[in-house]
Formats: sequence, structure tokens, C-alpha cells
Amino acid sequence: MKKTELLALLLHNVALEHSAIVQYLYQVFLIRDPGIREEIEKIAREEMRHLKWFAQKVVQIGGEVEIKRVEEAIDLSRETLKGMIEADISAEELAIKTYTQQLETVRDDSVRRLLERVIGDEESHKGEFEELLRNAEEEKINRGSDSADQKTTSVLNELFREEYAIILKYLKAFFHSKNWEHRDLMLDLAVESMVHMGDLGEKIGELGGRPDFTPADLGDAEGLTLPDQIMENILYEQTSGEKYLREGEITEREDIKRLLSKIHHQERYHHTRLREFLERIHRFTVGDLRKRRD
Repeated sequence: MKKTELLALLLHNVALEHSAIVQYLYQVFLIRDPGIREEIEKIAREEMRHLKWFAQKVVQIGGEVEIKRVEEAIDLSRETLKGMIEADISAEELAIKTYTQQLETVRDDSVRRLLERVIGDEESHKGEFEELLRNAEEEKINRGSDSADQKTTSVLNELFREEYAIILKYLKAFFHSKNWEHRDLMLDLAVESMVHMGDLGEKIGELGGRPDFTPADLGDAEGLTLPDQIMENILYEQTSGEKYLREGEITEREDIKRLLSKIHHQERYHHTRLREFLERIHRFTVGDLRKRRD
């Protein structure tokens, strides 16, 4: 198998894992049963680990990570709890079939071992979903069209889409940065933004709405220097923090006000951390240039 073919295979796997994560988190935000929510969320976290492993393998081989999705593999149409779990079983079956077929053509030992590990995980997930299905009630999940506070859910979904987009942007930077401190910062901010997205998604579900997993367009950092990337992120965090503050002041619901206030303060800290990192980069660059002149 050629290098380009192996990279295409691994990038497809990144997209397939991303698709499963979207489907599972969507359900987590809507399902009220705490036991089932916890089980699906645990599986979603394991799919995040798979995505990370496949993406790291892309970088190791010399490729460029793109965190896309396989749209036809995402099923957000189910209206009952049983229907959702049946869709999850289908997602696991697709992953098992895909990775098993790849084993027949992949010759790279490291990739083969990764595929074998992930197949084992997906088979375990399929069994866990089958157990959930046997015990699940035919509970209808609220579609949200009539009961949702449309104005509030619309605002929360706008924030939700932006958090989703910045997670993808920070993760891409994490996979490709050559600066260890930058990598650590990007992963840290991505993880905290995942928490923000989760809090917003749960609140949207509580209000009877549906989280919108269409990422906002935050621009592309392709071709930017590291300082320019950081400056772009600083501007985003500043704008985002101001938006949380503004929406928190407008809403009359105390629970939403508290949530937006909490995220606002955390976004301010993201802004601070990015500025401090940018200052360290500048100090290092200036010092390095002085040494070269001397």
C-alpha cells in the first residue's frame, strides 16, 4: 500500500470516529436516563481516544490531519430511545466492518496493531449497546419543535456551534504544532471547550431543543505563522468572552445566566493564557535574533 493510500485510509478513520462522537454526544444531550447517558458518554470518550490515535498516526507518517466527518454515517433522525441505540449499534457495526476490511490490505505493523486494538473496542461497544437495547423502554425523545424556548435555544446553539468549531481548530493545531508548549496549550483549551460545548448541549436539551452540530466558520489558520495563529485565537477568545457576557446579561433565566457567566470567565482565562504564550514566543524570538547578530 502506497503512503498516500495509507494516509487516505487513516484520515477516513479520523472522520468515521468523529462521526460516531457527534452521534453519541447528540444523544447524551437529549436522553434523560442518567445510567444510559453515562454509558453512551463513556463510549464517546473512547471514540475520542480512537480519533486521537488515528490522527497521531497520520502525523507520524507525514500527513496533514483534517478532522472531517462521514456525514452519511451520522444518524440524528431517531425519535425514540430504542431507535437511537439501534443507530449506535449500526455505527459500531460499520466501524468494525471498515477496520476489519482495512486489515486485509494494510501492511504497516504499527497501523495493523492500532486497527486490531480499535476493532476490539468497537466490538465491546457493540455489545454494550446491545445490552442497553435489551433493557431500554420505548421512550419517545422530545423533538423540541413545540416545547422549546426557540429564542434561547437559538442563542445557545450559536454558542454551541462556535465551541464545536474552536475545538476542531485547537485539535488540528495540537496535532501539527512542533512547539511542545503550544501543543499542551491547544489540547488544554480544546478539552475545556469540550466542557463548554457539553454544558451548552445539555442546557439546549433541557429546554426541549436540539443541539446543532454544524460547526461555525472560524476561518482557516493555513499558512499562518505561530504568532499569527495565536493572535487569531486571542481575538476569537476575546470576542467569544464578550458574547457570553452580553448574552448572560440579557437572559432572564438564572440557570442560563450562571452558565454563561461561568464560561465567560473561563474564556477570559483562555485569552490570558494565549496572550502570555504569545509574549513568551516574542521574547524567545527577539533573544534568538540578538544572539544571531552577536
